[in-house]
Amino acid sequence: MSEGQRNISNMNHEYYMRLAIEEAKEAGERGDRPIGAVIICYDKIISKSSSKYVTRQSDVDHAENTAVMSCAPYLREHGRQCVIYTTVEPCIMCISTIILANIRNIVFAIRDEYMKTKQIIEGIPYLRDRVFNYVPDVCREEALGIFKQFSSDLDYKIVTTGQR
Repeated sequence: MSEGQRNISNMNHEYYMRLAIEEAKEAGERGDRPIGAVIICYDKIISKSSSKYVTRQSDVDHAENTAVMSCAPYLREHGRQCVIYTTVEPCIMCISTIILANIRNIVFAIRDEYMKTKQIIEGIPYLRDRVFNYVPDVCREEALGIFKQFSSDLDYKIVTTGQR
């Protein structure tokens, strides 16, 4: 198993994030939290998913988790070469799932000011050593528009300001 892909600067982050934004929009339209995720390996889409928190009545069916689970055998072999794109910064549960699935590169649109996941990563050596790239704010305004359109005012405020 290789160490993993460390340089993702040549990837088309905006293109892949827009795919995640489409997933988020679909989630919002069906009544779920408007969050989408896409997993890429060598410019190939491995998995796409969105939050199914409401439709599956499951607190663990976040976009990142469902994307990871749908391609878990592939990730076991190739996860270190993958990049996950997600419209909202991963929560504590999702960042753990992403890292344990061997994905080392995380790109997101909206910082979650409530969760502050980056502080968690930086504070735990196991996590810090396994995240090669943690890239915020890709297509932020587009993702914020979808998030605001389909979220409650309270959810929007919590994520964007960290305040209840």
